[in-house]
Amino acid sequence: MPQRTVVINADLGPLRPGISAFSIEDGVFTAVVDQDDADQLTGVGDLVIDAGNRTVLPGIDDSHLHGYEYGRSLTACDLRGVRDPEELNARLRHAIPEANGWLRGIGWDDTTLKGTGPHGYPCAADLDRAFSDVPVIIGDATGHQALCNSAALRLAGVTTGTPDPSGGSFVRYDDGAPTGLLYEAAVGAVNDAIPPLTVAEQQQAILAAQTEMLRQGVTAFTDPGLGPGARTLMDGTGDLGAVEAYRQLDTEGNLIVRANLMLLYGGLGGTTAQAVADGLDAWGAPTRHRAFSHLDIAQVKVFADGIPRSRTAWVTEPYDDGCCGHLQVAGNTDEERVAELIAIVNAAVSRGWQVGAHSIGDRTITSFLDAIEKSGTHEALRHYVIHGDLISGRDLERMAAMHMALNTNPSIRWMVGRSVSPILGEARNLSKQPLRTAIDIGVQLCTSSDAPVAPPDWRTIMASAITRSLKSDPDFTDEQRITPVEAIRSMTSNAAWQSHAESWRGSIAVGHAADFIVLESTVDWNQPWSLPATAVTSTFVDGQCVYGPGH
Repeated sequence: MPQRTVVINADLGPLRPGISAFSIEDGVFTAVVDQDDADQLTGVGDLVIDAGNRTVLPGIDDSHLHGYEYGRSLTACDLRGVRDPEELNARLRHAIPEANGWLRGIGWDDTTLKGTGPHGYPCAADLDRAFSDVPVIIGDATGHQALCNSAALRLAGVTTGTPDPSGGSFVRYDDGAPTGLLYEAAVGAVNDAIPPLTVAEQQQAILAAQTEMLRQGVTAFTDPGLGPGARTLMDGTGDLGAVEAYRQLDTEGNLIVRANLMLLYGGLGGTTAQAVADGLDAWGAPTRHRAFSHLDIAQVKVFADGIPRSRTAWVTEPYDDGCCGHLQVAGNTDEERVAELIAIVNAAVSRGWQVGAHSIGDRTITSFLDAIEKSGTHEALRHYVIHGDLISGRDLERMAAMHMALNTNPSIRWMVGRSVSPILGEARNLSKQPLRTAIDIGVQLCTSSDAPVAPPDWRTIMASAITRSLKSDPDFTDEQRITPVEAIRSMTSNAAWQSHAESWRGSIAVGHAADFIVLESTVDWNQPWSLPATAVTSTFVDGQCVYGPGH
């Protein structure tokens, strides 16, 4: 290929009004000019790509995307939309068990799927009629609960006498027998019974995810939670072997996307500071690699609470059942759990690690910020709140003062809509994710998919952030809308900032990595919902076309 590439007639959207041209040498943007000045960029032997006035954007950085687990989800039975045990089993009958003999599914929704268990929830008996001998475990849409059949419970040794783990629970019948529905950390008890994967199998999952991400225009992402704690997360296989799989792919030059990995100790519930400290000491120092690298391991993930749907996010205003949830870290009282969270954060930051905490409830967020404040490391390490749905204005002000980011998921809010209003209350539910307030206060806003919880479709994420509409109510909006420029930055330059990489990626700018995407037409940013209907035709990383036509 020619050493130098020039892209002409590029509509860089609201980031740079008018039609532009830019040049690339050795994988780096070397000039960005108005189209009228494009002649000064081109020379003999250059590869010239005519974008035809189509929209061109920086490569998308999905800063909270479970890349490994997303790849695993692509081979699991898709159970989205199932409503009853008959439909559930009909779909599972077409699935093929893995080599280890287990059958996996993903994506069912407890607000949609009704079963024969307590309170109308699905249970093992709903699966046993079709799968009496094959062990089955199916993760829900949130990644915070799972359902398994009796064969899986037997293999895991889960019985009436099995105690609930810290930070999780087995849903039970009145006599104490487990129903097969697992919340939070209890998922790990069944995942532990599944034979581990090989690193080669874990590489296959990463490569499957990479192919789909590049098709979507995602050139960088943060994989939030790999390590010993992943035994409770999704299919439970995202252990340190998955980290090694990433490392081998990077060493071999097969990791095309830019991946930032978060190490996870403790999982969805019951995390202790000792586990974090011991794990990080065994791991070694964080590694932020040189500019233009493809793998970075310098962050720690903490599951500080759960989700409103299972009433495990810690809130000030009670849920519909009168409870307020609590922190999901180790401890028997709220005071003990707050102290443990402070110790967990200190264990990570004292060793130089950036911390991102899954914090949805307002009381959880306040406690996490207290822990960051006490650590005294906030400005340099750029810690951040993950999800932050119910954050208060006061805590946003504290985050801005501590140079923190809010990493939240507009497409999940759009998708869930009013379905959790009965649990949270209508006003509180609809006011989740105060994007406008966060930006105006000065918080770095990053938006992301949380795939496989939601598809890694940045176009829907941006459209829902710009409009604040709901899938079930397209005309709904509120004052928390953000502008197209802000939406783009939340998935490009702001996401790069979260990963300490804003000096060399995230923008179409001189000196930055030449990661960019070309869409099939010119986007009308005044009509945000035209965006999801506009396909990505080409994706470039390091100036090389890695998806679609390169000309």
